[in-house]
Amino acid sequence: MNITVNNKSISIESAFSIAQLLEQMNISVARGTVAVAINDEIISKDLWEQHALSENDHVTIVAPAQGG
Repeated sequence: MNITVNNKSISIESAFSIAQLLEQMNISVARGTVAVAINDEIISKDLWEQHALSENDHVTIVAPAQGG
């Protein structure tokens, strides 16, 4: 199945959840500093385990930049 993540096309297995995608991409969400939107709709962290991605979904993952 093909999806777009931050404007980059990737291929994943069907029935992949948001949580599985973040894990596959090695994105740490331990401190809750990541926001995820699917097709321009923000998805609550409480739903990441349940929300299955669909063919041609546009996923936006935003993490705050560190610096000072």
